[in-house]
Amino acid sequence: MLSRHKHLAVALAVLIAAVVAAGFVYFPSDDGPTARAAANTRRFVLILAGASGQSESAAFDLEVAARTEALTSTCMRSHGSRYLPRNPRSVVDVEDASDFSSLGYAREHGFGISVFPHFAPDSTAARSYQRNLSAASRRAYDAALPGCVDSSQRTAEKEYGIPEANAEWARVDGEVQRDGRYRSALEAWRSCAAAAGHPARSRLALITALRKRYTSVMAGIQGGGRELPQDRLAALAARNPVWRKFHQSELAAAVATFPCSRATDRIYVSVFLQYLDRNG
Repeated sequence: MLSRHKHLAVALAVLIAAVVAAGFVYFPSDDGPTARAAANTRRFVLILAGASGQSESAAFDLEVAARTEALTSTCMRSHGSRYLPRNPRSVVDVEDASDFSSLGYAREHGFGISVFPHFAPDSTAARSYQRNLSAASRRAYDAALPGCVDSSQRTAEKEYGIPEANAEWARVDGEVQRDGRYRSALEAWRSCAAAAGHPARSRLALITALRKRYTSVMAGIQGGGRELPQDRLAALAARNPVWRKFHQSELAAAVATFPCSRATDRIYVSVFLQYLDRNG
């Protein structure tokens, strides 16, 4: 499922593409689905490029999640099991998704690195249904579910043109990276970020460095590789002075470099759209 993303022109696209890239599956080639997939391909390319607003990005993720859940329900029914589609917001966290276009987000969440995702709870009916399954029915349910989830996700991603969008974004982004206007914008970002006290080659490089630190911080909190619920992790982190120090440093870096990044993002999107339209 899509993760909660977004709009660091290069870093965002890399993160999302890594999560949503999937293989191709067949679906009927009549004009309706084909036209919708083509429209959604461009829609997602624009999201990856940071050319769409946060609300559009969230809407796309929720639509794909809802379609995946519906397909999973149909697939499970074909295996003789009942599957109640989950609320898309229990699958995708759109409330806390990284928003690199918002200074308010930077002040509250930084780059979104140290955010603990929040998901809507599964429905009471779904939990009750699974609890009341017989042992044999539960075994059949558990055996069928992973395959249904996987095939449904691949089909939904194909219907929404996601594999094609990843490929198109990568191609156009390569041209943008070689464009003199964007290269000059990156140089300006480096100078601006260094003057703000956060020297780095790019925002992506800055975030990557912070993520490495965060991984180390969280390893110390979790201890022994234990899998803890997000709410438990959040509570432990809030009491941990090392985590709090990291969190404040993340917020400071995001706020200090926000003006630098906004200027660079505008140039990236402008140049990206020129190459996208030229090649389209």
